[in-house]
Amino acid sequence: MDGRIGIWIVVIAAIAATMILSGRLTARIAVRRGRSGRVWFAVGALLFLLFPLPQWFVELLPKK
Repeated sequence: MDGRIGIWIVVIAAIAATMILSGRLTARIAVRRGRSGRVWFAVGALLFLLFPLPQWFVELLPKK
């Protein structure tokens, strides 16, 4: 190992943290709108590269 493993660990940790943050924000908005928090957490986490778009999409859905 030539020392690059530490960089990969930091990169993977940063990606995981961003996925969790995006999922939590999307789920929080979804619960306010009367939607399932678990489902929207997964959607927000999987679409973390499109960060604000899942939240905007949930805001556009009608309230239940």
